[in-house]
Amino acid sequence: MRFFRSHVILALAFSALIVAVVWRNAIRDTFIELAKPPVPSEQPRFTATPTSPSVSVRPSVSPRLSVSVTPEAINLAVPFSAQAPRGDWSLPWQEACEETSALLVDAYWRGTTLSVEDVESEILRLVAWQQERFGYYQHTTAAETGIMLREVYGYHRVDVEYGVGTERIAEHVRAGRPVIVPLAGRLLENKYYTQPGPAYHMLVVKGIAENGDIITNDVGTRHGRNLTYAPAVFLNAMHDVPQGGDAWPADVDPAEYIKTGRRAIIVVYPNK
Repeated sequence: MRFFRSHVILALAFSALIVAVVWRNAIRDTFIELAKPPVPSEQPRFTATPTSPSVSVRPSVSPRLSVSVTPEAINLAVPFSAQAPRGDWSLPWQEACEETSALLVDAYWRGTTLSVEDVESEILRLVAWQQERFGYYQHTTAAETGIMLREVYGYHRVDVEYGVGTERIAEHVRAGRPVIVPLAGRLLENKYYTQPGPAYHMLVVKGIAENGDIITNDVGTRHGRNLTYAPAVFLNAMHDVPQGGDAWPADVDPAEYIKTGRRAIIVVYPNK
């Protein structure tokens, strides 16, 4: 009996520990979301009543999405997922920012929601496709990501624009088009990244705040929904990787190598 009681006590203590950890993480996540600067309410692309279960209007879910929308401020309702949908940051998830950014923009244009299972299976499908198409999936360039959006998702027009800055990004977003942007990730100085942060990164710009900050779905962190960056910081970090894959010059510092890449953005237009 004493043996049984000791095991029951241990089981209860372990269960209490698990509950405490879960609640602690939930409370911490809540405070992180509340600490983010307020951004405009999300504007769904699909305003009509959905005719299919796969299409849904994604409402604003945070009380901080309360700033009125002006001609200068906008926040598109792009679905969010981190590139590690289950919190596992090993490969391939560690290198899946390009794939995740692409599938989020596709979900926006199709008006579909994304479950953890959807994101996980789609990332694995895109990884396999890139390995077959390019010979690698890591660090794909803006041009290669554009090819993926055309050939996998079937978009007729995917523009890769070079040498542009945040003003051009704002033009696209205000026209209702989310923008995929490759970056020298460490220059973003994102405190939510596993430090020192990714040398090369890709994310989705979905809005412009009232103060001009860039509103993103940053797939590099589970806290990346509606994450904002100052325009000067974002512009400084805009660099396309000079060469996809890992076959970079010998003895090169990846973080410095990325900085040699030119600015680029990827813009997807819906098929008519």
